[in-house]
Amino acid sequence: MNTLQRQIAQAQLELQLNTRLRLGVWMILIIFLVYVALVQSDRLADTQLEFADQLARLDRVKSMRSGADWTGELASEEARAADLNAALWKAESQGLAQASLQATLDDIVSGLELSNARIRSGVMQPVADIPDVWQIQAQLDGSYRAGAELQLLYAIAMNTEKLTIDRLDLSRQNSRLVVLVSAYFIGIPADG
Repeated sequence: MNTLQRQIAQAQLELQLNTRLRLGVWMILIIFLVYVALVQSDRLADTQLEFADQLARLDRVKSMRSGADWTGELASEEARAADLNAALWKAESQGLAQASLQATLDDIVSGLELSNARIRSGVMQPVADIPDVWQIQAQLDGSYRAGAELQLLYAIAMNTEKLTIDRLDLSRQNSRLVVLVSAYFIGIPADG
């Protein structure tokens, strides 16, 4: 213990005699205190933002609770769901889904001026975050005459069951086109 007291006394003497050392210690203390103040300020700002967010959510819930006609909302949501289900394709298996998509594309292509048209199967995957909906893709490639690409796009857009064009590549040098088409199916069991 005697050694510790001697070292403390020596440090105090050094601090009294050396102005630069005293200034350095004060600067370290100031930097430390500023750091603590900044950390506390950040924590306080985060807490205020979280509180404001919770308050806004509470206001939204109160406004929904006081002014909502829930039966009307339910009826409109059911009508939207029925419209969406009517726009989706229906199939009992992945194979039947691909076959019906390919048959539809074959019907579309048969009335157009496309030569060497090939339809190939593409991705079959469930749609993320939407239960019981599957995305089925097919790729159509072939040679076309000028204007046939517009007819193809029009025929796809006017198809009774919705089709989406994921990719369209046209090459003018050799008059080739590649179209990646998706259809969204319901009714396919999860195991295929």
